[in-house]
Amino acid sequence: MPEVVRGPPRHGYQPHRQDRVAAETAPSAMTTDRRSSRLSPSPIELIDRSKKVEFEFNGRLIHAYEGDTIGSALYASGVRIFSRSFKFHRVRGMLCVSGNCPNCLMTVDGVPNVRACVRRVEQGMKVKGQNAWPGLERDLLSIIDRFRWALPIGFYYKGLYRPRALWDFSASLIRRLAGLGSVNLDAESRPVEHRTYAHAGVAVVGGGVAGMSAALEAASNGAHVTLVDDQPTLGGKFRYGSRHEIVNINDREFAAPEAGQALAVRVTEHDRIDVLSDSTVFGHYEGNLLGVRTPHGIVHLRGRHVIVATGAQEVPLTFERNDLSGVMLSTGIRRLINLYGVKPGNSALVVTTNDEGYYAALDMLEAGMRIVALADTRPEFRRDLDAATTLKSMGVLILPNNAMVRAEGTRTVIGGIVGEIGPNGTTGNERQFDCDTIAMSGGFQPSSALLHQAGATFMRDFDVDADIPVDLPEYVHAAGDVTAIHDPNVSALQGRLAGIEASSAIRPSANGTERSTIKQSLRESISSYRRRVLITPAPVDLAAGPRQFVCYCEDVLAKDVVQGVDEGFRDVQMLKRYSTVTMGPCQGKMCHKRFAEILSQETDTPLTEVGSTTSRPPVQPLTLGELAGPMHMAFKRTPIHQRHLQANAKMAESGGWHRPHSYGDPQEEAKAVRQSVGIIDVGTLGKLDVQGKDAPELLDFVYTHRFSDLRPGRVRYSVLTGDNGTIMDDGTVARLADDHYYVTTSTANVDTVEQWFQWWMADREMRAYVTNVTSGYSVINIAGPNARATLSKLTNIDLSPSKFRYMRVKRGDVAEVPAILLKIGFVGESGWEVHCPAEYGEHMWDALLSAGDEFDIRPFGVEAQRILRLEKMHIIPSQDTDLLTTPFDVGADWVVKFDKGDFVGAGGLRLARDQRDRDKLVGFVMSDGVVPHDGDSVVDEENWPIGRITSSRLSPTMGKGFGYARVPAHLADEGETIRIWTEGSAHDATVTLTPFYDPEGKRLRE
Repeated sequence: MPEVVRGPPRHGYQPHRQDRVAAETAPSAMTTDRRSSRLSPSPIELIDRSKKVEFEFNGRLIHAYEGDTIGSALYASGVRIFSRSFKFHRVRGMLCVSGNCPNCLMTVDGVPNVRACVRRVEQGMKVKGQNAWPGLERDLLSIIDRFRWALPIGFYYKGLYRPRALWDFSASLIRRLAGLGSVNLDAESRPVEHRTYAHAGVAVVGGGVAGMSAALEAASNGAHVTLVDDQPTLGGKFRYGSRHEIVNINDREFAAPEAGQALAVRVTEHDRIDVLSDSTVFGHYEGNLLGVRTPHGIVHLRGRHVIVATGAQEVPLTFERNDLSGVMLSTGIRRLINLYGVKPGNSALVVTTNDEGYYAALDMLEAGMRIVALADTRPEFRRDLDAATTLKSMGVLILPNNAMVRAEGTRTVIGGIVGEIGPNGTTGNERQFDCDTIAMSGGFQPSSALLHQAGATFMRDFDVDADIPVDLPEYVHAAGDVTAIHDPNVSALQGRLAGIEASSAIRPSANGTERSTIKQSLRESISSYRRRVLITPAPVDLAAGPRQFVCYCEDVLAKDVVQGVDEGFRDVQMLKRYSTVTMGPCQGKMCHKRFAEILSQETDTPLTEVGSTTSRPPVQPLTLGELAGPMHMAFKRTPIHQRHLQANAKMAESGGWHRPHSYGDPQEEAKAVRQSVGIIDVGTLGKLDVQGKDAPELLDFVYTHRFSDLRPGRVRYSVLTGDNGTIMDDGTVARLADDHYYVTTSTANVDTVEQWFQWWMADREMRAYVTNVTSGYSVINIAGPNARATLSKLTNIDLSPSKFRYMRVKRGDVAEVPAILLKIGFVGESGWEVHCPAEYGEHMWDALLSAGDEFDIRPFGVEAQRILRLEKMHIIPSQDTDLLTTPFDVGADWVVKFDKGDFVGAGGLRLARDQRDRDKLVGFVMSDGVVPHDGDSVVDEENWPIGRITSSRLSPTMGKGFGYARVPAHLADEGETIRIWTEGSAHDATVTLTPFYDPEGKRLRE
């Protein structure tokens, strides 16, 4: 338990002359540091030096190798400033190299808060620093650090609220400065990642020695195993171990990398083990359900048994200026050296509370660095540790019973001061060392979040300075460093035992003797480890200076935690929320251990009673798209779908269908229809076949128009309304015979309309039959001045204006295929809808394109169709209407026939007819070159919203922005001027009540 010493600062920082010079010449964020370079190739490195990759960082071209992370490539290129801190905008450099801290958060290809130290480089990616203005190297907001005395924890609760005007200003300013990164609101939404569901007899989380041993044991006993690991290769901490680190596994000695590689080969070659690499288990849910984030999407993995072998993460020490660039965790330094071949610096001061610092020192020596000293908080020299004796024999100064006091420097490390630990935790007999790197190891915190989520209980074990799991739920097992026993042999034995116990349901009597043997060996190994382990937590000396950071994420200092306790926040959960410790991107991985120790000391409460903050999923960040998952509605495709893909159409979702948005420029597609001929796939239209004696009566009752007097061979437009008279849908009704109608509906509403028909048929006991034939027909609309000449080549039906008039229907062969032809004009040009059996959809499409080749026929998509229909002022239900819109509001009075008897919605429509002050749907044309957006507001003279834009586009015919708007009745007159708020300002537009294109409808009737 570290001592927290309170009192006035004894070390006011006054830089020596050489400190000032070094600080002025320290490498900047954009300066190549010649002291750092790539090391010679290593057999365990992850980079492929034969494959070079280039990417951009803040406008600078960075050279890297395949397998590099953004962080390793930047460090190798001399970049030392990776980010600015959340609150004070202090310089932050690389720290953990494992994705557990906030120091490497960057914006990558427009995506904020990407952990650069674990995100691998890709050719051409664009990386930018964040939380700095104007840039990382010179951040003007760093002036906030000079006023940190005015920004203690909870400052926003204590002031700034009187007078009220001060709070309004302060709140706005704080909100602007808060947050990490910024979301690009103009970025296109990314496809939702794929989601799969999987089951495993045994699910193993973690690819280290314990996890691999568990997987092999369970698989050898007949279980199907899925092993999930968050690294690109298996091996755990052995991936970055050095040849000096000799480990004993199952009574055999290996160099650490060899041990990891040997187990990894066995795991990957086992036919009963599936490995999910580069995948993170972000949560443990009820019933042993694991949420797994993979490179290919989310996997819901349910295991009958779950073995948690997630290891432990190294935590930093707390000392003055422990956040300077150049202060790194010892495991982070080892990852840089051994996995990415990067030399961290020239000289290093090592400060440790455990054995890890010694192995890091050996790796740095082998990388060509100078170790100026190694300070160990433990009281005696570790004669039983081979790494310690090796370092001493190499002339490294080892200082037992010494702790870090402060780092020297302003932006990057230029030195460090260590001191002897006194009886009350103070430091004395200080020594100053010049260095450019400080390697620190404050011990390890088990990565036990999944065990907490599973419901495990924990107990403080002071021998290993950690909370250990003592009671696990049924079917959940723990193995390896997550149990706070950092011994490879123990990890292997724990893994093997967990694998046997998890697979015992498959082979209950298997390996009974072996299980007993493993248990005995495990007891002996744990006992041996406890006898030789010695961990002495470093003291927190508050008198050493004011800038001792506990939480790197939220810029919370040790004195802030003490202040929170003094103000009465003595419970770990309350103090967490007041101070915001553990609430940042690391979620306590870097700070919880030290936070709990300071709280325990300040409240004089044993660590066993302090408790811990609640662990909740996700363990690692997820995107909202990943959480939302894919649409659970199956997408429908028309019979011509493949032809659209072959034409490189840009596809879009519309009413549950995949439809071509465009084949190129929608404006050019619209012009082609106006000037020559175009075709569009409208097979998404709903199609109902209505037959029977009472079919005319049914349609008269559900539609507002009259259809009993519609002659066979004719087509009529109408709308369906609800009981209150508001528009449900619209469409056309073609009468094929006295008792036979062919009805089309909008794309999204055919199922609703079919049910609506069936409901009223049953209510009124009508003898009619309604069949949904949507999937049975392919429908192509051909339109334009040359539509008749094109279609005439494929049919013997007389298409002349006198023989095939507007709003008529005929049957006949088209391209030798039986078809129904409807002459309608949704896009405002003379044209026909060709309804043919779905099996012949592609044939009909190809035939029409071939026939129109001489006229430069073009397919057009939904976007061009919407431009064209808008010029003709044809509405789209649900876009130009809402749940309160009646036919009278959209200028469709003519479709309501009150003289035909009762019908659905008649009562509501009579009331709406007499309400003269209802909002109206009107057309508008912009007075300037602005094109509003769908959903923009119509505003009054004081810019208060009084209406909205339902549809807006750029007209290729007029060359102006135009569209539909819902406006108050007093503005719904021809020639009125309305004001539309778009792009931050109001713009004038002119109201029109007649179609923008061909208002007399001559083109439709040609």
